[in-house]
Amino acid sequence: MAASRRFSLLCAAGALIAASLLFGGGSGDGAVAWIGGAALVVAVGACALAFLGLLPLPGLGREGIAFAVLGGGFVAWTGLTVLWSALPDRSWDYFNRGLGYFAFAVVGAFAGSALSTRSGAWLLGALVSVTCLWALAGKAVPALYEDYGRLARLRSPVGYWNALALVMVFGLPIALWAASSRRHSRVVRAGAVVGLYALLIALVLTYSRGGLLTAVVALALWFALTGERFESLAAIVAGGVPAALVSGVALLLPGIADDGQSHSVRVHDGSSFGLVFLLGAGGAFAAAYFLHYRPGAERERLLLRVAAGLAIVCVAAAIVAVSARGNPLGATTAVGSGPSRLGESSLNNRWGWWKEAWHGFAGEPLGGTGAGSFEVVHRKFRESAVDVRETHNLPLQFASETGIVGLALWAGAMAAGLAGAWRALGRLAGDEREAALALGIALPAFLLHGLLDYDWDFVALAGPVLFVIGFLLATGRDPVRVGRQYAWVALVGLVAWAGLYSIAAPRVAAARVDDAYSQIERGSLAKAVSEAKSAHSLNPLSIDPLEAWASAEEARGNLTRARELYAQAVDLQPLNWRSWYELGLYDREVLGHLAVARRELRRALELDPHNCQLLNSLGMPCTG
Repeated sequence: MAASRRFSLLCAAGALIAASLLFGGGSGDGAVAWIGGAALVVAVGACALAFLGLLPLPGLGREGIAFAVLGGGFVAWTGLTVLWSALPDRSWDYFNRGLGYFAFAVVGAFAGSALSTRSGAWLLGALVSVTCLWALAGKAVPALYEDYGRLARLRSPVGYWNALALVMVFGLPIALWAASSRRHSRVVRAGAVVGLYALLIALVLTYSRGGLLTAVVALALWFALTGERFESLAAIVAGGVPAALVSGVALLLPGIADDGQSHSVRVHDGSSFGLVFLLGAGGAFAAAYFLHYRPGAERERLLLRVAAGLAIVCVAAAIVAVSARGNPLGATTAVGSGPSRLGESSLNNRWGWWKEAWHGFAGEPLGGTGAGSFEVVHRKFRESAVDVRETHNLPLQFASETGIVGLALWAGAMAAGLAGAWRALGRLAGDEREAALALGIALPAFLLHGLLDYDWDFVALAGPVLFVIGFLLATGRDPVRVGRQYAWVALVGLVAWAGLYSIAAPRVAAARVDDAYSQIERGSLAKAVSEAKSAHSLNPLSIDPLEAWASAEEARGNLTRARELYAQAVDLQPLNWRSWYELGLYDREVLGHLAVARRELRRALELDPHNCQLLNSLGMPCTG
């Protein structure tokens, strides 16, 4: 492949991963739409060039074909759940999310067939490092983030501390590869140790227990499979010791570690943290650059055994200490957001959410309640006013929302990805194999962390992981040239148009709903009706356009038509408490049909028994 095309693929892949890490917008759907749409454009463009004979198709092997079939089947199934979903608009959003993620895998496959594995590892490692440094910069310079006075846990730019912790875990094996590879110069290896040092500090400052657990497993996998164990151990010591010291200092600074601190305290302690961080970085670099000790083979094996023993003792001691705090499954108390949470054993309400997801699966075992619809199940079965939209466990989430069919498709795709990553290690040798190992550990880390959180909602996590899967499925294999296939080009173009429309339509509809309410406030009622109708035609699965339309008709005095629209919203989402609540409120406040309204509000309360808003509307006390 021409160097210019390889460079173009590298730039496109880098832009997509950078956008997902730095501008992913947390767990919301807005950023996923444009990032996923961009990934779809790149993926479809690469496929079109391949079918025009200008670019070879990636060679995938059996694991790659299995991943494509099962992964594509899972995305299609999430879209199919719209037909029976309790929240069909959320299911559509989840289909679009999966479409964008699958496009990341396609881009990864093209990149893997064109670029060396080392290039892929440098690309992801560099972007994770940028993300890490940006996160830490907000501690040194509080003006970079507006809300660090409210919560101190490190989370930007990903938007969620546990998700940021997992991004840091992605970077740890890559930093160890860069620090231990004998192909790299001494300066590069020392710089990689500094990167390792920064990743460890950022990981600690997220206060993420799941992130720390996943990091331990990721490091264990690296040491179990790498051929550069002693060099990796030296890098861990050179970067880990100053990281531990700097983290200890950071946790003692109120402006860094504690919630609710004033701006002046955060500025003062941020300056202190920045200075200590730079001193620690200098120490890590100096230790890696100047201190070199390479014992004989026998002594090296002994030192590695001692290090492994110490690591096992430390992990065992941590497990015992945390377990002494109580049974994590039985604990019902919420865990605080400060550093002390690292020693807590409670799952922080997760056990209750997992039981709720199981109720959802037991009720609809084949097809689930619809992709992205856990909120409905949660509100019906929750035992407190705590409100969440996700299960915080990916297998249970997909079982509850997409049934056994969706869970089997997702699990099969992930298993094919793991098998493909393992086979890639067998195809490659030397430093290329080590780079593939550093990349591949991201997938088991993602799956392990997904047992405790809702990682599928974050393009900053799923996008890079799916890219890595595609990359490793194709790397080391001979690409395939197919020649000019104009029928396939036309099909690819049709898929691109349909996919981009699917991604864009809900976003445009949401904007027109906002416009409709703005027009109501201005008194332009005909325009408001027009905007709401347009929104409904673009997204007929959402109740938001219907409610905006009903508000416009009510303002025009068309009270009967307004009620018809509220009733249509109930017919569209009969298991959504909000559709019943809005209808009941309209019947009571506008039409004065008190008996009918009370029945409707009681139906809403059946769907969400701990909703204080509903309880208050019925004159009932809310105990929280």
